[in-house]
Amino acid sequence: MFSALSSRRISLAFAGIALVSMTAACGGSTNSAFCTDAPWTKAFTDYTTAAAAGASDLGKFNDATAKLSADLKSLAGTADGDVATALNDLATSFGSIKIDPNDPAAAATALSGVGAKMQEATTNLVKACSQ
Repeated sequence: MFSALSSRRISLAFAGIALVSMTAACGGSTNSAFCTDAPWTKAFTDYTTAAAAGASDLGKFNDATAKLSADLKSLAGTADGDVATALNDLATSFGSIKIDPNDPAAAATALSGVGAKMQEATTNLVKACSQ
């Protein structure tokens, strides 16, 4: 059974992985200042707060995830090259998360595939910022 605790764990795990990974290696790319400022950390912090607050209400959880997707897409518009691509990929991954309160088991299954895509996009962002 998919409980509020499970959705909270999912949101915190995704946000934590992304925050740690993406702030770990920003180097001398053409997006150097952008990577150093790491503006996505605010988006993930806001998401973590909203998703945790809405953990018992899947509608609010879905809204928080959709907002994160929009925020990442907006940030991608201010970046260049591989950084923009990686942020767009993260936005797409988070945008694909929609938990149906009537079928949480299917959502849990779908999230495993999304997690792999997020990890790939996170790796690409770290790589783009460290070049």
